[in-house]
Parts: sequence; structure tokens; C-alpha cells
Amino acid sequence: MALSGTPAVFFLSPQGEQALALWVGKRSSFPALMVSFDTTGAWISLVRGSVEPPDAAEPVMLVKWDYVATVTFEMSPRQPPARAPIGFRPLPEA
Repeated sequence: MALSGTPAVFFLSPQGEQALALWVGKRSSFPALMVSFDTTGAWISLVRGSVEPPDAAEPVMLVKWDYVATVTFEMSPRQPPARAPIGFRPLPEA
């Protein structure tokens, strides 16, 4: 599943709430943009209110799966590919 660039909400485990208190405060969940993930955890970019130039370096952080109770995100059902037209063309006008 390709989740790069997907906005998600991370719900922390009790261990995660303690470990990430400095970054997310006393909240048990927080929104973030998922950059990548692997068996260790998810690389995320925290959603910030400031506007950065498009070419600015973006700080990311690793959230270990040990710290996450669950993650929610929205995804659209996969759409079947559109059929190619069969080749009819309008007649030229005389």
C-alpha cells in the first residue's frame, strides 16, 4: 500500500504518550503527514501552521510502532482504469 504523502492521525499507546510528550504535549493523538514506513515505525512530518518555501528541507521524525496504538487515514477505493475509446471518429464535414 502506497501511503507516502498521506495525512493520518496517530493514536498513541500509553508508552508513546510518555515518550512523545515533548513533541505532542499531553494529547493521546496527533495529525501528521506519513512520509514513509517500515517494520520499525512510520517516518512522519508533523502538520505545522507555518508556510515554508516549496524547496525548503522538511524535518521528519520516526514514530516507533511500539508507541502507536492505531493509525487512521482516509483512502479512496481503487477505480478501475477507464476503457480506451474504440476508435470511431466523426466524419469530416464537406
